[in-house]
Amino acid sequence: MRRVKAGFTLIEVLVVIAIVALLIGILLPALGKARITAARTKALANARTVASMFDVYASSNSDGYPFVEPGSEPNGVPGMQFITLNWYPENTIIATNDLFMLGWGWPSPLSDVAPWEENYSTWVSPGKDTELPEPDDFGDEHHPDDDISWRFSHSFLADPALWDETPPADPSALLRGVRSYEVSFPSQKVMLWDTHLAFLPTEPEVVDGHWNAPTPMAFADMHAESRNPLDATEGVANALREGAHERLNNTPNGVRGVDY
Repeated sequence: MRRVKAGFTLIEVLVVIAIVALLIGILLPALGKARITAARTKALANARTVASMFDVYASSNSDGYPFVEPGSEPNGVPGMQFITLNWYPENTIIATNDLFMLGWGWPSPLSDVAPWEENYSTWVSPGKDTELPEPDDFGDEHHPDDDISWRFSHSFLADPALWDETPPADPSALLRGVRSYEVSFPSQKVMLWDTHLAFLPTEPEVVDGHWNAPTPMAFADMHAESRNPLDATEGVANALREGAHERLNNTPNGVRGVDY
């Protein structure tokens, strides 16, 4: 009797290929979503970690959140104030007349209780390079705010009166560090949020200065969750930033107000 060799027909091979392609088409989006979910979970863990660092800092500084007093420009420009920060690596100095630079420059004062080398990986969005910045990084296309993903709400950098309904007569006098006990609704006031969302495969739409996407955030009571910034309370004008009114930074009544 002649022995017949077992094998696949061309049709059977094509059917197998079609099934495999179908499975890949089903599994890849699920795997992609799983990676995003895992990265978002890591971002929320980082948010809680950074918020706890702020709490430690406040406990060591008379309940005050990180703040740096503005000073006069070295050349004595009349009426001009500058914020000067010690950056990384050691002996790197950053100075600007943006009085709210601490929105991203908070690692400068915070490094007193949270050294860069031990904590930098939690200061960037999952998906970003966690290599510490080097002097050669600072070029025309690189800015220090690229190094830090978590933005510190401007509401914590001035007296709540700056965001009152009645504009202050001398808004520059209201620039100061906020105390933790001044936050009226800690579970509803956002302190930090991820401005890079580096774990997303494509950049979401930007609306009014924020990504239109669920964003990991840390609240003043140190809990963390993902919320869309565009769902936050509409901001009011900041007299020290040419009337800027983006949400989270310019909460009505500052730290006495609520974002969600």
